[in-house]
Amino acid sequence: MLRHPAPKDSTTLAMFLDAAILVVIAATRWHQLRHHDQQVAAAHQTLIHLQAAYDQASAEPLAALASRRPPRQTVDRHIRQLRQVIPDHVDQIIEDPAFDALTTALAEAEKAGHNASAVLTQALSQRALGNAHSPARALPWRIRRLADRHVPGPRAQAAAHAHNTAAPSTAPRPEQSQTRRR
Repeated sequence: MLRHPAPKDSTTLAMFLDAAILVVIAATRWHQLRHHDQQVAAAHQTLIHLQAAYDQASAEPLAALASRRPPRQTVDRHIRQLRQVIPDHVDQIIEDPAFDALTTALAEAEKAGHNASAVLTQALSQRALGNAHSPARALPWRIRRLADRHVPGPRAQAAAHAHNTAAPSTAPRPEQSQTRRR
C-alpha cells in the first residue's frame, strides 16, 4: 500500500528537492565550463528526475500555502514588489497557479519581521529565473528558507513592518493594480 507523507513531511521534501535542484544546476554549470560533456548529460538527467519528484512532492504543500492566501490589499502590494524586483517575469508569476502560495510565503516572511522586497531579492539571487521550471513554484521555498534562517531583531522587525505596510509613493499604474486572471 502506498503511504502518502504527512503535509509537514511533504513541505520538507519539497524544500529539500528545491535545494537539490539548485545544487544540480550549479554542478551542471561547473561541468559545462570545464567541458565535461558526460557529467553535463548526467546532471541534465538528474535535473529532469529531481524536477519530476519536486512537481509531485510540492503539489500538496503549495496547495496548503495557497489556501492561506493573504487579503487582496496584501496581494496587490506583493504584485507591486514583484514588478519592482523582477519586472521581466512578473506576468508569468502572477498567472502561475502557485502565485497564491508565493504571496502567502511573502506575507508570512513579513509577519516574521522581514522586509518582503529584501527577502524576495535574496531569494532571486540564489538562482536566475530565466531557466526556472516555474518561478512561482520555486520562490515560496526559497523565501521560507531565508525567513526561517534569520529572524530579525525588534528594530529590524519594526522597520520592515513600516516598509511593508507603507502606501506606494505614487498611484499604481493600471497594470500594477490589475487583478489576477484565473
